[in-house]
Amino acid sequence: MSPRTKVIAGAVMAGTLALPACGNPSDATSGGGESITVVMSNHPFQRGIEPLIPDFEEETGIEVNVETFAEQQARDKIQLNLQSKSAAMDVYMTLPSREGPLFADAGYYEPLDDYLADASEDYRPDDFSRGAIDGMKVDEATYAVPINVEGPVLYYRTDLFEEWGLTPPATVEELIDTAAAIAAEDPGITPITLRGQAPALPFTFGPFVHGNGVEWTDDEGRPNFDEPGAVEAIEAYATLAREYGPPGVINYSFTESSTLFAQGEAAMMLESSNELNSVVDQASSTVGETVGVAPVPGGSAGAAPTVLSWGLAMSPHSQNKDDAWRFLEWASSPETQLALTEAEIAPPRASVAQDSEYTDALDTPTLQAWHDAVVDLQENGHVEVGPVGTEAPTMRQVIGDAVGKAILGDATAEEAAAEIQAGLEPLLAER
Repeated sequence: MSPRTKVIAGAVMAGTLALPACGNPSDATSGGGESITVVMSNHPFQRGIEPLIPDFEEETGIEVNVETFAEQQARDKIQLNLQSKSAAMDVYMTLPSREGPLFADAGYYEPLDDYLADASEDYRPDDFSRGAIDGMKVDEATYAVPINVEGPVLYYRTDLFEEWGLTPPATVEELIDTAAAIAAEDPGITPITLRGQAPALPFTFGPFVHGNGVEWTDDEGRPNFDEPGAVEAIEAYATLAREYGPPGVINYSFTESSTLFAQGEAAMMLESSNELNSVVDQASSTVGETVGVAPVPGGSAGAAPTVLSWGLAMSPHSQNKDDAWRFLEWASSPETQLALTEAEIAPPRASVAQDSEYTDALDTPTLQAWHDAVVDLQENGHVEVGPVGTEAPTMRQVIGDAVGKAILGDATAEEAAAEIQAGLEPLLAER
Protein backbone atom coordinates (compact mmCIF):
# COMPACT_ATOMS: atom_id res chain seq x y z
CA MET A 1 0.00 0.00 0.00
CA SER A 2 1.45 3.36 -1.09
CA PRO A 3 1.72 6.25 1.40
CA ARG A 4 -1.12 8.09 -0.32
CA THR A 5 -3.31 4.96 -0.33
CA LYS A 6 -2.70 4.66 3.39
CA VAL A 7 -3.85 8.28 3.80
CA ILE A 8 -7.19 7.63 2.19
CA ALA A 9 -7.75 4.31 3.92
CA GLY A 10 -7.01 5.76 7.33
CA ALA A 11 -9.09 8.85 6.72
CA VAL A 12 -12.11 6.91 5.54
CA MET A 13 -11.91 4.69 8.62
CA ALA A 14 -11.65 7.75 10.85
CA GLY A 15 -14.51 9.44 9.05
CA THR A 16 -16.72 6.37 9.39
CA LEU A 17 -16.05 5.94 13.09
CA ALA A 18 -16.59 9.62 13.84
CA LEU A 19 -19.54 10.21 11.55
CA PRO A 20 -22.07 12.30 13.45
CA ALA A 21 -25.72 11.32 13.46
CA CYS A 22 -26.86 14.88 13.14
CA GLY A 23 -29.59 15.20 10.49
CA ASN A 24 -31.52 18.28 11.45
CA PRO A 25 -29.38 20.08 14.01
CA SER A 26 -31.92 19.36 16.72
CA ASP A 27 -32.82 15.83 15.64
CA ALA A 28 -29.99 13.33 15.90
CA THR A 29 -32.18 10.27 15.39
CA SER A 30 -33.75 11.00 12.01
CA GLY A 31 -32.57 9.83 8.64
CA GLY A 32 -31.98 6.08 8.82
CA GLY A 33 -33.32 3.99 5.98
CA GLU A 34 -34.07 6.97 3.72
CA SER A 35 -32.55 7.93 0.38
CA ILE A 36 -31.31 11.19 -1.13
CA THR A 37 -30.40 12.26 -4.64
CA VAL A 38 -27.23 14.22 -5.24
CA VAL A 39 -26.63 15.98 -8.57
CA MET A 40 -23.00 16.70 -9.44
CA SER A 41 -21.01 17.76 -12.47
CA ASN A 42 -18.19 15.66 -13.88
CA HIS A 43 -15.48 17.11 -11.68
CA PRO A 44 -12.45 15.86 -9.74
CA PHE A 45 -14.41 16.24 -6.49
CA GLN A 46 -17.19 14.05 -7.85
CA ARG A 47 -14.69 11.41 -8.96
CA GLY A 48 -13.01 11.55 -5.55
CA ILE A 49 -16.13 11.43 -3.36
CA GLU A 50 -18.08 8.68 -5.12
CA PRO A 51 -15.81 5.81 -3.97
CA LEU A 52 -16.24 7.01 -0.38
CA ILE A 53 -20.04 7.20 -0.41
CA PRO A 54 -20.60 3.49 0.44
CA ASP A 55 -19.02 4.17 3.85
CA PHE A 56 -21.54 6.93 4.48
CA GLU A 57 -24.39 4.67 3.38
CA GLU A 58 -23.25 1.81 5.59
CA GLU A 59 -22.90 4.01 8.67
CA THR A 60 -26.15 5.95 8.27
CA GLY A 61 -28.47 3.63 6.37
CA ILE A 62 -29.11 6.49 3.95
CA GLU A 63 -28.98 5.47 0.30
CA VAL A 64 -27.27 8.07 -1.91
CA ASN A 65 -28.30 8.24 -5.54
CA VAL A 66 -25.68 10.18 -7.49
CA GLU A 67 -26.53 11.74 -10.83
CA THR A 68 -23.50 13.01 -12.74
CA PHE A 69 -23.49 15.15 -15.88
CA ALA A 70 -21.07 17.24 -17.89
CA GLU A 71 -20.78 20.68 -16.26
CA GLN A 72 -23.26 22.58 -18.42
CA GLN A 73 -25.70 19.67 -18.45
CA ALA A 74 -25.46 19.53 -14.66
CA ARG A 75 -26.26 23.24 -14.44
CA ASP A 76 -29.26 22.74 -16.71
CA LYS A 77 -30.48 19.73 -14.69
CA ILE A 78 -30.06 21.54 -11.37
CA GLN A 79 -31.78 24.69 -12.56
CA LEU A 80 -34.68 22.70 -14.02
CA ASN A 81 -35.21 20.96 -10.67
CA LEU A 82 -35.09 24.24 -8.80
CA GLN A 83 -37.31 26.18 -11.18
CA SER A 84 -39.94 23.43 -11.12
CA LYS A 85 -39.70 23.12 -7.32
CA SER A 86 -39.05 19.44 -7.76
CA ALA A 87 -38.37 17.26 -4.72
CA ALA A 88 -36.39 14.85 -6.91
CA MET A 89 -33.08 16.52 -5.99
CA ASP A 90 -31.84 16.92 -2.40
CA VAL A 91 -28.20 18.04 -2.73
CA TYR A 92 -26.33 19.63 -5.60
CA MET A 93 -22.94 21.04 -6.50
CA THR A 94 -22.84 24.80 -6.83
CA LEU A 95 -20.32 27.48 -7.68
CA PRO A 96 -21.50 30.44 -5.58
CA SER A 97 -18.96 32.77 -7.19
CA ARG A 98 -20.87 32.18 -10.44
CA GLU A 99 -24.53 31.67 -9.57
CA GLY A 100 -24.65 32.57 -5.87
CA PRO A 101 -26.46 35.94 -6.06
CA LEU A 102 -28.83 34.67 -8.75
CA PHE A 103 -29.72 31.49 -6.84
CA ALA A 104 -30.05 33.29 -3.51
CA ASP A 105 -32.32 35.91 -5.05
CA ALA A 106 -34.48 33.18 -6.63
CA GLY A 107 -34.74 31.16 -3.40
CA TYR A 108 -32.84 28.20 -4.87
CA TYR A 109 -30.73 27.57 -1.75
CA GLU A 110 -31.72 26.19 1.64
CA PRO A 111 -29.97 28.44 4.23
CA LEU A 112 -27.38 26.50 6.23
CA ASP A 113 -26.39 28.83 9.06
CA ASP A 114 -28.62 27.09 11.63
CA TYR A 115 -27.27 23.70 10.61
CA LEU A 116 -23.69 24.94 10.89
CA ALA A 117 -24.34 26.51 14.28
CA ASP A 118 -25.62 23.20 15.64
CA ALA A 119 -23.20 20.91 13.81
CA SER A 120 -21.38 18.24 15.77
CA GLU A 121 -18.29 19.22 17.74
CA ASP A 122 -16.10 17.17 15.41
CA TYR A 123 -17.33 19.06 12.36
CA ARG A 124 -15.58 22.33 13.29
CA PRO A 125 -17.17 24.85 10.90
CA ASP A 126 -14.63 27.46 12.00
CA ASP A 127 -11.89 25.29 10.47
CA PHE A 128 -12.71 26.35 6.90
CA SER A 129 -10.38 28.96 5.47
CA ARG A 130 -11.92 32.42 5.48
CA GLY A 131 -11.91 32.69 1.69
CA ALA A 132 -13.55 29.28 1.26
CA ILE A 133 -16.43 29.80 3.70
CA ASP A 134 -16.96 33.44 2.69
CA GLY A 135 -17.27 32.22 -0.89
CA MET A 136 -20.32 30.19 0.19
CA LYS A 137 -22.17 33.29 1.40
CA VAL A 138 -24.46 35.84 -0.18
CA ASP A 139 -25.32 38.88 1.94
CA GLU A 140 -23.81 37.15 4.99
CA ALA A 141 -26.08 34.09 4.71
CA THR A 142 -24.36 30.73 4.15
CA TYR A 143 -25.88 28.66 1.38
CA ALA A 144 -23.32 25.89 0.77
CA VAL A 145 -20.41 24.08 2.39
CA PRO A 146 -17.01 24.33 0.66
CA ILE A 147 -15.59 21.16 -0.84
CA ASN A 148 -12.34 22.29 -2.46
CA VAL A 149 -9.98 25.13 -3.28
CA GLU A 150 -8.87 25.65 -6.86
CA GLY A 151 -7.55 28.17 -9.32
CA PRO A 152 -5.58 28.37 -12.56
CA VAL A 153 -1.99 27.13 -12.52
CA LEU A 154 0.51 26.44 -15.29
CA TYR A 155 1.22 22.80 -16.06
CA TYR A 156 4.25 22.05 -18.24
CA ARG A 157 6.23 19.09 -19.57
CA THR A 158 9.43 18.91 -17.55
CA ASP A 159 11.06 16.57 -20.07
CA LEU A 160 10.53 18.96 -22.97
CA PHE A 161 11.54 22.01 -20.95
CA GLU A 162 14.76 20.26 -19.93
CA GLU A 163 15.47 19.10 -23.48
CA TRP A 164 14.97 22.58 -24.91
CA GLY A 165 16.59 24.52 -22.08
CA LEU A 166 13.38 26.29 -21.05
CA THR A 167 12.32 27.48 -17.61
CA PRO A 168 8.75 27.96 -16.33
CA PRO A 169 7.64 31.48 -17.31
CA ALA A 170 6.94 33.87 -14.47
CA THR A 171 5.24 36.59 -16.51
CA VAL A 172 2.69 36.67 -19.33
CA GLU A 173 5.32 38.15 -21.63
CA GLU A 174 7.63 35.22 -20.84
CA LEU A 175 4.71 32.82 -21.34
CA ILE A 176 4.16 34.06 -24.89
CA ASP A 177 7.92 33.92 -25.60
CA THR A 178 8.08 30.37 -24.24
CA ALA A 179 5.15 29.30 -26.41
CA ALA A 180 6.93 30.76 -29.44
CA ALA A 181 10.14 28.91 -28.55
CA ILE A 182 8.24 25.61 -28.26
CA ALA A 183 6.59 26.17 -31.64
CA ALA A 184 10.04 26.71 -33.18
CA GLU A 185 11.46 23.56 -31.53
CA ASP A 186 8.69 21.16 -32.56
CA PRO A 187 5.84 22.28 -34.86
CA GLY A 188 4.14 18.94 -34.15
CA ILE A 189 3.33 19.74 -30.52
CA THR A 190 0.82 22.32 -29.31
CA PRO A 191 2.75 24.93 -27.29
CA ILE A 192 -0.12 25.62 -24.86
CA THR A 193 -3.71 24.61 -24.30
CA LEU A 194 -6.14 26.86 -22.46
CA ARG A 195 -9.83 27.71 -22.33
CA GLY A 196 -11.63 29.23 -25.29
CA GLN A 197 -15.20 28.15 -24.57
CA ALA A 198 -17.09 31.35 -23.77
CA PRO A 199 -18.75 30.52 -20.41
CA ALA A 200 -15.58 28.86 -19.08
CA LEU A 201 -13.01 31.36 -20.38
CA PRO A 202 -13.19 34.02 -17.60
CA PHE A 203 -11.72 31.54 -15.10
CA THR A 204 -8.36 31.42 -16.89
CA PHE A 205 -8.65 34.88 -18.44
CA GLY A 206 -9.12 36.63 -15.09
CA PRO A 207 -5.43 36.44 -14.06
CA PHE A 208 -4.51 38.30 -17.26
CA VAL A 209 -6.89 41.14 -16.36
CA HIS A 210 -6.02 41.28 -12.67
CA GLY A 211 -2.33 40.81 -13.46
CA ASN A 212 -2.45 44.14 -15.24
CA GLY A 213 -3.88 45.81 -12.14
CA VAL A 214 -7.44 45.92 -13.47
CA GLU A 215 -10.53 44.76 -11.57
CA TRP A 216 -13.67 43.57 -13.32
CA THR A 217 -15.49 46.70 -12.13
CA ASP A 218 -14.58 50.06 -10.65
CA ASP A 219 -15.62 51.44 -7.24
CA GLU A 220 -18.95 52.57 -8.66
CA GLY A 221 -19.76 49.15 -10.11
CA ARG A 222 -19.07 50.04 -13.74
CA PRO A 223 -17.06 47.69 -16.00
CA ASN A 224 -13.38 48.42 -16.32
CA PHE A 225 -12.82 47.22 -19.88
CA ASP A 226 -12.14 50.75 -21.10
CA GLU A 227 -8.83 50.51 -19.18
CA PRO A 228 -5.67 49.97 -21.30
CA GLY A 229 -4.69 47.04 -19.07
CA ALA A 230 -7.90 45.22 -19.99
CA VAL A 231 -7.19 45.63 -23.70
CA GLU A 232 -3.64 44.35 -23.18
CA ALA A 233 -5.03 41.33 -21.29
CA ILE A 234 -7.34 40.46 -24.19
CA GLU A 235 -4.50 40.83 -26.68
CA ALA A 236 -2.19 38.55 -24.69
CA TYR A 237 -4.80 35.85 -24.06
CA ALA A 238 -6.04 35.89 -27.62
CA THR A 239 -2.49 35.71 -28.98
CA LEU A 240 -1.71 32.65 -26.88
CA ALA A 241 -4.90 30.88 -27.91
CA ARG A 242 -4.85 31.88 -31.59
CA GLU A 243 -1.13 31.56 -32.35
CA TYR A 244 -0.07 28.79 -29.97
CA GLY A 245 -3.22 26.99 -28.84
CA PRO A 246 -4.72 23.81 -30.30
CA PRO A 247 -7.02 23.74 -33.34
CA GLY A 248 -10.58 24.37 -32.20
CA VAL A 249 -9.43 26.06 -28.99
CA ILE A 250 -12.57 28.21 -29.10
CA ASN A 251 -14.45 25.08 -27.94
CA TYR A 252 -12.00 24.13 -25.17
CA SER A 253 -12.79 23.95 -21.48
CA PHE A 254 -10.99 21.94 -18.77
CA THR A 255 -11.96 18.52 -20.14
CA GLU A 256 -10.54 19.10 -23.61
CA SER A 257 -7.35 20.74 -22.33
CA SER A 258 -6.62 18.05 -19.75
CA THR A 259 -7.18 15.29 -22.28
CA LEU A 260 -4.84 16.92 -24.80
CA PHE A 261 -2.13 17.50 -22.21
CA ALA A 262 -2.44 13.99 -20.73
CA GLN A 263 -2.02 12.53 -24.21
CA GLY A 264 1.33 14.30 -24.53
CA GLU A 265 0.16 16.57 -27.33
CA ALA A 266 0.69 19.90 -25.54
CA ALA A 267 3.79 21.27 -23.85
CA MET A 268 1.95 23.63 -21.46
CA MET A 269 -1.56 23.92 -20.07
CA LEU A 270 -3.20 26.82 -18.27
CA GLU A 271 -5.90 25.13 -16.24
CA SER A 272 -7.37 24.52 -12.80
CA SER A 273 -5.23 23.12 -10.02
CA ASN A 274 -8.03 20.58 -9.68
CA GLU A 275 -6.95 18.92 -12.93
CA LEU A 276 -3.69 17.53 -11.50
CA ASN A 277 -5.12 14.06 -11.03
CA SER A 278 -6.37 14.04 -14.63
CA VAL A 279 -2.89 14.65 -16.04
CA VAL A 280 -0.81 12.48 -13.71
CA ASP A 281 -3.10 9.44 -13.52
CA GLN A 282 -0.94 6.59 -14.78
CA ALA A 283 -3.99 4.77 -16.15
CA SER A 284 -4.92 7.56 -18.56
CA SER A 285 -1.90 9.88 -18.90
CA THR A 286 1.18 9.34 -21.02
CA VAL A 287 3.07 12.17 -19.29
CA GLY A 288 2.30 11.49 -15.63
CA GLU A 289 5.93 11.32 -14.55
CA THR A 290 6.99 14.49 -16.37
CA VAL A 291 4.42 17.03 -15.19
CA GLY A 292 5.61 20.29 -13.71
CA VAL A 293 3.37 22.82 -11.97
CA ALA A 294 3.98 26.55 -11.52
CA PRO A 295 1.91 29.52 -10.35
CA VAL A 296 0.00 31.34 -13.07
CA PRO A 297 2.29 33.91 -14.75
CA GLY A 298 1.89 37.54 -13.75
CA GLY A 299 1.08 40.64 -15.76
CA SER A 300 2.50 44.15 -15.63
CA ALA A 301 1.24 44.57 -12.05
CA GLY A 302 2.37 41.14 -10.87
CA ALA A 303 0.82 37.72 -10.40
CA ALA A 304 -2.91 37.75 -9.64
CA PRO A 305 -4.42 34.26 -9.77
CA THR A 306 -8.09 33.43 -9.47
CA VAL A 307 -9.18 31.28 -6.52
CA LEU A 308 -12.56 29.73 -5.90
CA SER A 309 -14.30 26.97 -4.01
CA TRP A 310 -17.09 24.74 -5.20
CA GLY A 311 -19.75 23.93 -2.67
CA LEU A 312 -22.51 21.46 -1.87
CA ALA A 313 -25.93 23.02 -1.37
CA MET A 314 -29.29 21.70 -0.19
CA SER A 315 -32.37 22.14 -2.34
CA PRO A 316 -35.10 24.10 -0.53
CA HIS A 317 -37.60 21.70 -2.12
CA SER A 318 -36.01 18.56 -0.66
CA GLN A 319 -38.31 16.40 1.43
CA ASN A 320 -35.28 14.79 3.08
CA LYS A 321 -33.50 17.79 4.56
CA ASP A 322 -32.32 15.95 7.68
CA ASP A 323 -30.59 13.31 5.60
CA ALA A 324 -29.37 15.89 3.10
CA TRP A 325 -27.63 17.77 5.91
CA ARG A 326 -26.04 14.57 7.19
CA PHE A 327 -24.54 14.07 3.73
CA LEU A 328 -23.35 17.68 3.53
CA GLU A 329 -21.76 17.43 6.95
CA TRP A 330 -20.05 14.14 6.13
CA ALA A 331 -18.81 15.23 2.69
CA SER A 332 -17.25 18.43 4.07
CA SER A 333 -15.97 16.98 7.35
CA PRO A 334 -12.27 17.02 8.23
CA GLU A 335 -12.05 13.24 7.88
CA THR A 336 -13.62 13.07 4.45
CA GLN A 337 -11.68 16.05 3.16
CA LEU A 338 -8.46 14.41 4.31
CA ALA A 339 -9.49 11.30 2.37
CA LEU A 340 -10.19 13.44 -0.70
CA THR A 341 -6.61 14.68 -0.80
CA GLU A 342 -5.82 11.23 -2.23
CA ALA A 343 -7.58 12.44 -5.38
CA GLU A 344 -5.58 15.71 -5.33
CA ILE A 345 -8.53 17.73 -4.05
CA ALA A 346 -6.97 20.73 -2.33
CA PRO A 347 -8.63 21.03 1.09
CA PRO A 348 -10.53 24.18 2.10
CA ARG A 349 -9.91 23.31 5.77
CA ALA A 350 -6.84 24.65 7.56
CA SER A 351 -6.49 21.55 9.73
CA VAL A 352 -6.40 19.24 6.70
CA ALA A 353 -3.98 21.45 4.79
CA GLN A 354 -1.61 21.23 7.77
CA ASP A 355 -2.20 17.57 8.61
CA SER A 356 1.04 15.59 8.47
CA GLU A 357 -0.74 12.67 6.82
CA TYR A 358 -1.48 15.00 3.94
CA THR A 359 1.74 16.99 3.80
CA ASP A 360 3.93 13.88 4.20
CA ALA A 361 2.14 12.32 1.23
CA LEU A 362 3.26 15.18 -1.03
CA ASP A 363 6.28 13.06 -1.79
CA THR A 364 7.11 13.87 -5.42
CA PRO A 365 8.39 17.06 -7.05
CA THR A 366 5.09 17.34 -8.95
CA LEU A 367 2.97 17.12 -5.80
CA GLN A 368 5.22 19.53 -3.93
CA ALA A 369 5.10 22.08 -6.77
CA TRP A 370 1.33 21.68 -7.03
CA HIS A 371 0.94 22.25 -3.30
CA ASP A 372 3.08 25.40 -3.45
CA ALA A 373 0.95 26.72 -6.33
CA VAL A 374 -2.26 26.04 -4.38
CA VAL A 375 -0.86 27.84 -1.33
CA ASP A 376 -0.09 30.78 -3.60
CA LEU A 377 -3.70 30.72 -4.82
CA GLN A 378 -5.04 30.82 -1.28
CA GLU A 379 -2.72 33.65 -0.25
CA ASN A 380 -2.93 35.83 -3.36
CA GLY A 381 -6.02 34.76 -5.30
CA HIS A 382 -8.86 36.95 -6.50
CA VAL A 383 -12.16 35.36 -5.50
CA GLU A 384 -14.20 37.01 -8.25
CA VAL A 385 -14.12 34.81 -11.35
CA GLY A 386 -16.13 37.47 -13.16
CA PRO A 387 -18.26 40.50 -12.32
CA VAL A 388 -20.51 39.83 -9.33
CA GLY A 389 -24.29 40.09 -9.50
CA THR A 390 -27.47 38.21 -10.26
CA GLU A 391 -26.52 38.30 -13.95
CA ALA A 392 -23.06 36.76 -13.34
CA PRO A 393 -23.49 33.82 -15.78
CA THR A 394 -24.62 36.17 -18.54
CA MET A 395 -21.76 38.58 -17.79
CA ARG A 396 -19.22 35.78 -18.10
CA GLN A 397 -20.78 34.83 -21.42
CA VAL A 398 -20.39 38.42 -22.62
CA ILE A 399 -16.70 38.39 -21.72
CA GLY A 400 -16.10 34.96 -23.24
CA ASP A 401 -17.92 35.78 -26.47
CA ALA A 402 -15.94 38.96 -27.04
CA VAL A 403 -12.54 37.45 -26.20
CA GLY A 404 -13.50 34.54 -28.44
CA LYS A 405 -13.91 36.93 -31.36
CA ALA A 406 -10.36 38.19 -30.72
CA ILE A 407 -9.11 34.60 -30.61
CA LEU A 408 -10.75 33.87 -33.97
CA GLY A 409 -9.40 37.10 -35.46
CA ASP A 410 -12.91 38.47 -35.96
CA ALA A 411 -12.22 41.46 -33.69
CA THR A 412 -9.22 43.39 -32.44
CA ALA A 413 -8.50 43.49 -28.72
CA GLU A 414 -9.77 47.07 -28.67
CA GLU A 415 -13.02 46.07 -30.36
CA ALA A 416 -13.47 43.12 -28.00
CA ALA A 417 -12.92 45.36 -24.97
CA ALA A 418 -15.47 47.88 -26.25
CA GLU A 419 -17.98 45.06 -26.78
CA ILE A 420 -17.47 43.82 -23.22
CA GLN A 421 -17.80 47.34 -21.81
CA ALA A 422 -21.06 47.92 -23.66
CA GLY A 423 -22.42 44.47 -22.86
CA LEU A 424 -21.66 44.59 -19.14
CA GLU A 425 -22.97 48.07 -18.36
CA PRO A 426 -26.71 47.24 -18.46
CA LEU A 427 -26.16 43.89 -16.71
CA LEU A 428 -24.22 45.50 -13.89
CA ALA A 429 -26.88 48.19 -13.55
CA GLU A 430 -29.38 45.42 -12.71
CA ARG A 431 -27.28 43.71 -10.07
